[in-house]
Amino acid sequence: MKNIITSIMLAFSVYGFSQEKEKNDSIVETTINALDEIVISKKKVLYTQKSDRLVFNVENSIVSEGGTALDVLSRAPGVVVSQDGDLSIRGQQGVAVMINGKLTQLSQKELANYLKATTSSNIKQIEVITNPSSKYDAAGKAGIINIILKKPNASGLKGTAFTSYGRGRKNRTNSGFNLNYNKDKWGVFGNYSYTFRGEEEHKEFNQVQFTDQTRQEIASKNHQTSITDEPLTSNNFKVGTQYEVSPKTNLEVYVDAKIGRYQNIADGTNTVFNTANQPIFDAITYNDSKEKWFDYTYAFSGVHKFNTEGKNMSFDFEYETSKFRSNQFQSASNTANATTVNDRRGYIPSQLKVFTGKVDFVNPFKEKQSMEWGFKASIKNNNNPSVYEYYDNNQWLIDFNSTNHFEYNEQIYAAYANYKYQLEKLNIQAGLRTEFTAINIDQKTLNEQHKDDYLKWFPSLSLKYEFTSNHSAHASYSKRINRPSQFDLNPFRFYDDSFNYSQGNPNLIPEITHAMEIGYAWKSNFMASVYFNSTKDVFTEVYNYNPDTNTTVTTQINVDKSYNYGVNITNTTELNKWWSVNTLFNVFENKFMGNVLNSSTIDPIMTLNVSVQNSFTITDTWKAEGNAQYQSKSNLGVYQRDDFFDFSIGISKQVLAKKGNIKLNFTDVFNTNNFYIKSVVAQTSIDKRYDLDNRIATIAFTYRI
Repeated sequence: MKNIITSIMLAFSVYGFSQEKEKNDSIVETTINALDEIVISKKKVLYTQKSDRLVFNVENSIVSEGGTALDVLSRAPGVVVSQDGDLSIRGQQGVAVMINGKLTQLSQKELANYLKATTSSNIKQIEVITNPSSKYDAAGKAGIINIILKKPNASGLKGTAFTSYGRGRKNRTNSGFNLNYNKDKWGVFGNYSYTFRGEEEHKEFNQVQFTDQTRQEIASKNHQTSITDEPLTSNNFKVGTQYEVSPKTNLEVYVDAKIGRYQNIADGTNTVFNTANQPIFDAITYNDSKEKWFDYTYAFSGVHKFNTEGKNMSFDFEYETSKFRSNQFQSASNTANATTVNDRRGYIPSQLKVFTGKVDFVNPFKEKQSMEWGFKASIKNNNNPSVYEYYDNNQWLIDFNSTNHFEYNEQIYAAYANYKYQLEKLNIQAGLRTEFTAINIDQKTLNEQHKDDYLKWFPSLSLKYEFTSNHSAHASYSKRINRPSQFDLNPFRFYDDSFNYSQGNPNLIPEITHAMEIGYAWKSNFMASVYFNSTKDVFTEVYNYNPDTNTTVTTQINVDKSYNYGVNITNTTELNKWWSVNTLFNVFENKFMGNVLNSSTIDPIMTLNVSVQNSFTITDTWKAEGNAQYQSKSNLGVYQRDDFFDFSIGISKQVLAKKGNIKLNFTDVFNTNNFYIKSVVAQTSIDKRYDLDNRIATIAFTYRI
């Protein structure tokens, strides 16, 4: 069924392109702007494909309404989200995430919780930038995802209020508002959202341990299952003011707060079989993890225009403080024999402090030439004193193998220059960015310190040649970096349950990527490109199973290099006045080179990713969407991910003189967007199956003030 639906939608898209030489160049929605007594109706694109990025106007999407930022990203063309919230673009991991153009400083887990707690109703656009210029941070080997939040800017009191209810395996709700008041030189803005996200996942892990690397004889088999209950509650708010000091100078101050809690309760089993397939260990497991976070950001920014020719200066200063608390409890009751497993508990607090400041200049000179340049500084401190205990002889004892006080300090200082030159048909953009990084790792428990510093240069080049007003070609190159996080470097243990834990690697070094792309475009309707990325010192997750303790440890290592290459085609058509289609077709392959647990290479897999987005205008007030995404088998380092398919539909109705909008959507209709991975390395094969809680029915209401 999934192949039939995808094939039909793709066929319609291809047919539409052949018929569309004279029609509109985007998927469109109609938006209404009220300006005093005059009502202006205008066309607004749902997707815009540019030479360096794909822009997704989330506010026009019916299917996205009532979900979270992570839900929206999982259905953005070219973006794939793993079960733990890790992002990839065009099959490549290592994505930098920006909020309103500002790089986030959260860990992967904290970022996943933040995206789950951010309602899609507050999102205006998502930009998927595959080859950023030197103006952007060099972080993110796969590119940058920039989430742009809504901010009304009309005069008077403007804004929106929203509420929604969804049901998958659990209930989901969110409500809130987004307001802005402008009068004369003053403006005040703010938003608030409450989110409750119930979630239930079904997990199944299978491991086979062989006697040697020939994998001819089985030594033992391990089978684990669990069903989780994962409620998440968040309260996010932002309040600020802006003031026009003069016609040339604007200032802005705001406070942004993210407060939430998350719990993961898992009931499961863990069974070990011997060579005769008889259980030698059979446990009933229970895990309970409670997390809380309090994140506050204080920001001051401004823009000054020196003249009317475009010369200007902007500055942005931020201070973020984030407190994270995690309390864990893990138990296992063995019924097969007398072997006992001690109960465990953990207290994992974390305090993050980040100061970021940057100044940017735009300086036009001569005709059709300009120079962008600027400076940025980022200072980060993360203090993580964690304590693990186990229960033995009727008392709780400290586990010194896991207890750890880890402090991480990082400083990054950057400068860049970006030159733009527009000839009659040729646009040139060339830039250079330099970043100096200094890190200091203090293992207070072991009384050990590790210091490192390095200076890296990141050139970028972008060319666009316009043959005619409708036909153009482009080429681009950039060098990027992906630094290990403080959690990647922390060598102590982080337990998922009594039998699975992850461990950082203090010897990890940054990944360096060279990215190249060349392509052709017809208007905004059709774009085809070929890309090639080469990465040195690749982060690769590896695992090791200990049959004596029945535990699996996961860590990361640097592999020599990897190559990511493929072909990307986007096509936007309007089949008729009521049906528009946007298709993204991507074929890629990841090839890893280097020693991974005594294996010299990881077999590459040619992967197909196709996304078909449909927009239907039924009447002036009724609209609908039907979207499908399919990806064939792919490799994620030592893991191979099975193919997956997502089909989502939605319908909307404007009410209350077109100020209100009711939307009903149904995501992952066939419940086929799951996360199945497997791997065979050295003496161990592993198979992990996550049946995700993605099939959600949601009804949402939005009112425009």
